[in-house]
Amino acid sequence: MGKLTFVFNQEKLKKEHKSENDLLYPMRQFAKEYGIEETSTGVFEIDGNNAFALLGGFVADITDEDHSYVKFLDKWELDVGGIIDDCIEDTLDWYREEGIAV
Repeated sequence: MGKLTFVFNQEKLKKEHKSENDLLYPMRQFAKEYGIEETSTGVFEIDGNNAFALLGGFVADITDEDHSYVKFLDKWELDVGGIIDDCIEDTLDWYREEGIAV
C-alpha cells in the first residue's frame, strides 16, 4: 500500500491567492490517470508493486515543474509499506544541491 499525504499551509495559500484545490488539481489528474484513489482530501492511496514509483514519480514531476509548490505545504509524506519519506525535506535537499531557490 502506498499513500501520499498533502497538508497545506492555509496562511501561505491565502497570501498567494491560491487554494488547496488549485494545488491538488495536478495530483487529482495524475490519480485519475493511474487509478490512484483520493481517500480523503489530500490523501492519495494505491495498492500494488508500483505504488512507490507512481506516487514518488508525481513528487519528482511536480517539484521539477513548479519549484514554488513545496513552499505551500506543512506536511507532505510518502508512506509505502510503513516506510515514510518526508517529501518536503527531500525536495528542499534536492533544490539546495541543484542551487534552486524557493
